Amino acid sequence: MPDGKYKYCEYGITRRNETRVITYVVLVSGTPRIGAPVRRPAVTGIELSSSGRPLRRPSSGRLQAARRPAPHGASFRVFFLAGALQAVLVIGLWGAAFPLLAGIDPPLAPAAWHAHELLFGYVPAVQAGFLLTAIPHWTGRRPVGGGALAALLALWIAGRLAAAGLLGLSPLGVALLAIAFTGVLAGLVTVEIIAARSVDNAPAVLSLIVLAVAEILFHADLAAGHEGATATRLALAGVTAQMMLLGGRIVPAFTRDYLAETGRAPLPPSLRWLDGGAVGLGLAALVVWLALPPARPLVPASGAVLLAAGGLLLVRQARWAPSRTRSEPLVWVLHLGAAMTPLGLLMAGAGALTAETELTAAAVHVWAVGGIGLMTLALMTRVSLGHTGRPLRAGSGSAAIYLALAVAAVARAGSILAPQWTLPLLPLAGVAWIAAYAGFLVLYGPMLLRPAVAAERAAHSPPR
Repeated sequence: MPDGKYKYCEYGITRRNETRVITYVVLVSGTPRIGAPVRRPAVTGIELSSSGRPLRRPSSGRLQAARRPAPHGASFRVFFLAGALQAVLVIGLWGAAFPLLAGIDPPLAPAAWHAHELLFGYVPAVQAGFLLTAIPHWTGRRPVGGGALAALLALWIAGRLAAAGLLGLSPLGVALLAIAFTGVLAGLVTVEIIAARSVDNAPAVLSLIVLAVAEILFHADLAAGHEGATATRLALAGVTAQMMLLGGRIVPAFTRDYLAETGRAPLPPSLRWLDGGAVGLGLAALVVWLALPPARPLVPASGAVLLAAGGLLLVRQARWAPSRTRSEPLVWVLHLGAAMTPLGLLMAGAGALTAETELTAAAVHVWAVGGIGLMTLALMTRVSLGHTGRPLRAGSGSAAIYLALAVAAVARAGSILAPQWTLPLLPLAGVAWIAAYAGFLVLYGPMLLRPAVAAERAAHSPPR
């Protein structure tokens, strides 16, 4: 048993390929990683002190909470399901030109609506599922649940309906309702992190604040008669920066765990100057990309910064040995998603040097579909497995949905770079995206709607 504080948790805990009966023990000191295995004695239904001695048996209320089958017991359940369903509907309806087919008069043009709903709808839903699940482990405080979680979900749904023009609101009403969820989530996460003095996790708050500010600018731009392009770029840059920072923490960490579990040689020690330099230059490059004037794309100095950042990030990632993870989809998908950020920077840099606007436009979809899509889908699958008491191993079905999303990214970027192939590639990108998220709902929906494996076993086991 490692040193540190332990507390009750309703989720099953996995160690390598084995899932044991729930013990209500979770390490809460430091910053444990979502889904990371925890060493523990084989005891059930007992809280442990840092020395491993039993403290007391959990109350019947806690036992009932652990056995509760409703999906509202954890935020990752409701928001991952909602986010995946929305990802399917947004691209499906956008591809079908739903406003024309359904006779709806939406407040947003179809192109602006689909960008808005993916950046300001899907992304905050996944962030809510991840952050509201992780924060109790970071802070030791109670998770958001019950009525508060239901109200938060209802607010998110209302924002989606308003943006689609289904509530008959004025533009101001649509804006206020659409912005409300991200603003409330940012405030909630800020309060929790400040209360726990968890400074290390402040970037999570900054990302939400950037997203909220971008959405305010988006609706202000619409009110001025524009399409919100600048705000969309700000949101994309902010979320891409978050994926870059998060990837730098979890990709090498989960790779090290995987290599250790499979008895392989460890990764080389990290180089602080390389990690810090790559991240710093990457953030600077995203700021430079934001400042690139669309009407005057030939900016050699900006192109050089973008290319340098992309190259340095790839050098950093090469030290994480992605080729050694190809036998485990749950790990290699993280490497693939993380690689999309430097790939997009290289494409945007080449576009700035050559004035090829197609390269810059393709970079946007590499970041959005490949980077954000793959990284969020990877986290959704990993958290779903780890927090429902299942082994952290992805089967062929999971590998298939990862590959489908990668195909969507390549096809979407290719439809811009090769205009003569736009007609077959654009529908292919949409179908592959829908297949990936529909596949997530089919594979992971049932486990998200049922109790954790260990809780299910405990519910059918006699009291001890």
